[in-house]
Amino acid sequence: MISSLPNELLFMVLDHLDYKDIVCLQTSVGHDVCPPLASAISVYIQQNYSFHYRISTILHLFEAILTPSERQSEETKQSLANRVLQTICQLVEKLPKFEHRNEFTKLLDIVQQLVIQRILDTHLKAGLEYDYANLCLEIRTIYLHTPSIRVLHDPKYRRRSTKHPLAPFLPRDYTSIWREHCARYNDTKAADVHPMQQQRKIHARFASFFGSLFDVTSLYLESNLDGTFEECAREALVTGNVEDLLILCVAADKPVDVDGMCMMVHQAGEQLRHYLETMETYITTDPSPEQELRLRQQQQQQQQQQQQETTEINHDVYHSPPDWLIPNRYKVEPDTVLRLKLMNNLYKKGWHWFQ
Repeated sequence: MISSLPNELLFMVLDHLDYKDIVCLQTSVGHDVCPPLASAISVYIQQNYSFHYRISTILHLFEAILTPSERQSEETKQSLANRVLQTICQLVEKLPKFEHRNEFTKLLDIVQQLVIQRILDTHLKAGLEYDYANLCLEIRTIYLHTPSIRVLHDPKYRRRSTKHPLAPFLPRDYTSIWREHCARYNDTKAADVHPMQQQRKIHARFASFFGSLFDVTSLYLESNLDGTFEECAREALVTGNVEDLLILCVAADKPVDVDGMCMMVHQAGEQLRHYLETMETYITTDPSPEQELRLRQQQQQQQQQQQQETTEINHDVYHSPPDWLIPNRYKVEPDTVLRLKLMNNLYKKGWHWFQ
């Protein structure tokens, strides 16, 4: 029925969809099934998502290159990486200076979303995750070594502390996906049906891509930011996701020190317990500004609770504690340790089971 709609009404329908859904619709109808509809959707995308369209065209061109060696040639990587960054810069430069940073960040986020959509796509050709990772690192390198590009994103980058870096494709931008995959690990492991097997392949592909992003291309080590390599390793250990963890370590060129990684989890638990035991003393003697604000908020909440009726208190909904207070977040099961050691030994002997 949708194929019989005039373009004006079709565009009104598409206005209620996001870009990802529109592309899925275009792919499902295809030029072989309904050429007029596919063409109309393509026109809509070019009119309303011109930046998405231009970046997607570059990514499709990258995937269309026949061999991995051609895709990973320095000339190809530099050419496509420059095209991506120049596409952003051309749009940002047209705006007033006070809008540069926000617009650059918005467009860069779109690029990163389009790349990860390709990585998580079930139809992506095998091995392209490695090629994409190298392309993303090339974009990051060009960005970091081109002042005219960086100043559009952050005019004060020369004076800014490297503790909070701005750069494309930093691991912290994709940490939430890693956490989601670790949380769903037991679900994908429990079933042998085809969709679950396909999901495991996607998780492994993402781990290869994600691990490669930990390559150090600048002074930005992100040691104090959310999404460090150590944090990601702990997340995999406490959920038992040793398959993706080993892939992550190999892609990031990190040693698989099983005992050392398990000790990190134990130390994180010890630090939490020490913090909880001494928190009251620190708050009483030398509270930080954040703790003072938290204390005031708690006092206000207590006053509001005292004013409520007893019947309302009895019907309060129970809220589970935050993740960082759950004891299992700091416990590695013996089975997890044994499986990781076994798989690491097999990898050292040349059995690349994850490829």
